[in-house]
Amino acid sequence: MSKNYANLVKEERARTFGSAYDFVYTIFEELEFHNKDKKYFFNNASEIVEALRNASWSTFLPLEKAFTSKMLQQLVNPEEIKDKTGLEAVTWFVETFPDEIYSLTLSNTQSRRSRAGKEFEAIIELILIGAEIPLDSQGNIGKKVFVDKGLGKLVDIVSPGAIEYNINKRNTVLISDKTTLRERWQEVPEEMGRTGAREMFLATLDQTITSEVLQALDEGNIQIITTKSNKEQNYSNKVNVLSFEELLSILEENKLRWTNFQYALEDIENVQILLKQQKEKHTKHSFVKNYYDKALENIK
Repeated sequence: MSKNYANLVKEERARTFGSAYDFVYTIFEELEFHNKDKKYFFNNASEIVEALRNASWSTFLPLEKAFTSKMLQQLVNPEEIKDKTGLEAVTWFVETFPDEIYSLTLSNTQSRRSRAGKEFEAIIELILIGAEIPLDSQGNIGKKVFVDKGLGKLVDIVSPGAIEYNINKRNTVLISDKTTLRERWQEVPEEMGRTGAREMFLATLDQTITSEVLQALDEGNIQIITTKSNKEQNYSNKVNVLSFEELLSILEENKLRWTNFQYALEDIENVQILLKQQKEKHTKHSFVKNYYDKALENIK
């Protein structure tokens, strides 16, 4: 298989789909969630997750189909098949380009998985922002900052933020997100043990988490967060499975612990640096940018 073809697929994929955050944010605005108030997010977080996931998927599929068709066409010189019947052309194509077909299919599968995770993280972040929950996101400030602050690689969101985590670990909320757990859930308790936090919340849409896995997570002070419907249908009797609405209530309660906290000047400056860094990532996302503008005004 030609390396040039593999590179072409990679470059064209980036041009066609753009970033997962931009993709989700566009749909977020199309569904007019950016016009909703704080109360709406608290009351309808699960429905927002489902609406954004469903709309993202239905929007993505035709784009992927057109992309796949375009990439396969790049392999064919029309002159080579002009005298063949349809069946002959298909047979010739499959026999001539098996490696390229496999590579493109594999690339599509891997891209789907990667985007699904990034889109899920973007959805959670947008819901927290809509609910006016203070946060730092690894996707915005970078994995290195999280690792340097002792948060580890698996924490995706910390509330109120990474600086507060350094000040008082027990009064921060750590969130990791995985659309499905598979065997990767085992990484989370290990990471949790290194953070020094009292608990961690693992957001997922997985419908098949076993009782054994749930028990192991519970023993590690890790609670599952999922949609109301998933909880009701699959985990109705599991006390360590919470809804997104319940997570927002926990985050709001934790937010109040910091309301009158007197930050040291150095901490204020560091919080401002991280807020500005995240704001710069969202110059095209007015809903998010306004959130960080307000956060910068409030930090004292």
